[in-house]
Amino acid sequence: MKSHILLVALLALTACAGAEITTPPVMIVPKVPANAVGVDVYAKDRARGNPVPRFRGQKTVQVRTRGKGESSSHTELSGVPCTMDSGLYSASFVTPANIVVPDYGPNSPALFVRSVVAERSGSATVTAINMTAQQRQSSAAGTGLLGAIIIGAVAAAHNNPEKDDFAYPAINVTLR
Repeated sequence: MKSHILLVALLALTACAGAEITTPPVMIVPKVPANAVGVDVYAKDRARGNPVPRFRGQKTVQVRTRGKGESSSHTELSGVPCTMDSGLYSASFVTPANIVVPDYGPNSPALFVRSVVAERSGSATVTAINMTAQQRQSSAAGTGLLGAIIIGAVAAAHNNPEKDDFAYPAINVTLR
């Protein structure tokens, strides 16, 4: 019985593992190139003293596509053309891919990804999440109800969007 459970767990983990990303990271393209320096789409506005979000560097966002494969099972699909748009910048790529995006902390824009192949398409939208707050909350998971309440209250009191680390979750687009 134990070996059966172990086999099922290993198969589930293998099914979740994605294809290796062998292509170089894709850089975003600013919508207004004259205002950007590298991936910082606000660089020139900031230099002019305009109140724009603080640039915290760059992050990499993983994008994958899933859908019915050759054997009609739901699987990861490779080589699917996609576009990403944030309103401030865009990117074109094929999946699986790593996309290099600017990090503006809590002011990072939502990312919209659209994938189309043959007659199938799909889309997904993600927002940046507060990784620091998420780590604090996950530390409360094993403490029981009272511990979770106390740790949750302490974590909420210590949230500081200007100092906390933000990142985008991996983006998975399902083609239908």
